[in-house]
Amino acid sequence: MTPAQFAAHLAALARLGFQGVTVGALIRWQRAEQALPARPIAITFDDAYASVTSQALPALATHGWPCTVYAVSGYVGARNVWDPGAPPSTLLNASALRALVRDGHDVGSHTRHHRRVRGLSAADAHDELVGARHDLEQLLGVPCESVAFPYGSHDREALERTREAGYAAALTLKRWGNGRRTNPWRLGRMSVGGPLTSGRLVAKLAKCLLTPSFS
Repeated sequence: MTPAQFAAHLAALARLGFQGVTVGALIRWQRAEQALPARPIAITFDDAYASVTSQALPALATHGWPCTVYAVSGYVGARNVWDPGAPPSTLLNASALRALVRDGHDVGSHTRHHRRVRGLSAADAHDELVGARHDLEQLLGVPCESVAFPYGSHDREALERTREAGYAAALTLKRWGNGRRTNPWRLGRMSVGGPLTSGRLVAKLAKCLLTPSFS
């Protein structure tokens, strides 16, 4: 997605009355600890590419919206080595991630090495989930509340291990909206990459919001 496309998407959402929130705010709303605006929407970025700050944040700042960035804790400041088929891309370093938190954004876990959590042994799952959470908490000095499953890969065992790892929430790639009764360790998300016009974005979002969530 180009910066111009992203800006157009945000503008379309704002015209419809949506307001950006963090995933942390959603977690607290589910717990009845915080109110949300009438039409909240959480903008999330997996992998923590450096382009988030250089290309996405200026568009978000236009609307005063925060975002949530999911960092691969074992590769902070490195490159996307887990994806040899993609162009090498720089990831945000520790200083940039701290700046995100300082400026009101959330930083969550995208595991330690970008491995599929589903099917891992208990020891490997512990390393990817607990290890990443500890890495980021030590790096940022704030709790790491949520994890986004790489590739959206999960099963019931992965969900239970995620809960036991101390996360308050986990994000999948299931296309449904999130309500108070949605399983917090199986929150839905909608991908928006590729040549997606603002009109198609709105239609896709409407379908997502009308899809019931499943535990």
